[in-house]
Amino acid sequence: MSTREQLDWEARWAKPAAAAAFAAALLLIPATVLRQIALDGAADDDRKVLTAIDANAGSFLASSVLQLLSFVAIAGVLYYLGRAVLARRPELPGALIWLGLIGPLLLGLAGVLSDLDRLDIADRFLSSGPETAARAEDLLEDRSVLSTSIGAAGTFALAIAFVLFSINAIRVGLLTRFMGVIGAIVGVLYIIPLGPGPVILLFWLLAIGVLFSGRWPGGRGPAWETGEAIEWPSGRVGAATEEGAADDEAPATDLPASDADDATTPTRTPRKRKKKRR
Repeated sequence: MSTREQLDWEARWAKPAAAAAFAAALLLIPATVLRQIALDGAADDDRKVLTAIDANAGSFLASSVLQLLSFVAIAGVLYYLGRAVLARRPELPGALIWLGLIGPLLLGLAGVLSDLDRLDIADRFLSSGPETAARAEDLLEDRSVLSTSIGAAGTFALAIAFVLFSINAIRVGLLTRFMGVIGAIVGVLYIIPLGPGPVILLFWLLAIGVLFSGRWPGGRGPAWETGEAIEWPSGRVGAATEEGAADDEAPATDLPASDADDATTPTRTPRKRKKKRR
């Protein structure tokens, strides 16, 4: 694909990619809220977790479906960003693009399968046998290997995609250093779930949506316009550039220096002396 074709493709899919970023963020909010409502604050007690899941099966399943849709939208965001990065760094392996596409889809599918398994375990736990913490723990540990394997593969692929795409997007000038670092942190938090990961992901999605839509404060980096790897200018460099442009646009005078000085010096009109009357 030529540079012109790549820029045309990016322009054509910029708004859908921005919509996908906003949709992923908006779907993430109710998915997280419904999950918290369904678990009813019982995340640390397996017996209470299964009881809450069975009592709030509808909310629990709805949160899983919303999370799946959010991951589908994230796949579109990473695919768009990944293609833009690879077009400006052709030395990167083209297979990297599939990490950003397959990773979120696998993770979303694994989430649905895992939640369906938990719903089945909760039903078995409450319908027969002793409702003890030990039995609840044993049932949860004996979950489907398929969903666990798919989830592990999806998590790894998604984390690598976030880190690689964000770092290389900084290098080619598609993301500011701040936005690239935030994206890399999101990827790391998928592997090491510490801190408010969903909140950081939500912020990144909203910001990347603004960027894709062309409404970034101060304008996007020149790499978006040229299709080439050009470092995103810092605020100080941008200000200096604007100053230089203003100086270049200043009107020049053709007067010599001496004439220019005379032109700026106010002329004094001689005073007329009044004749004295005798």
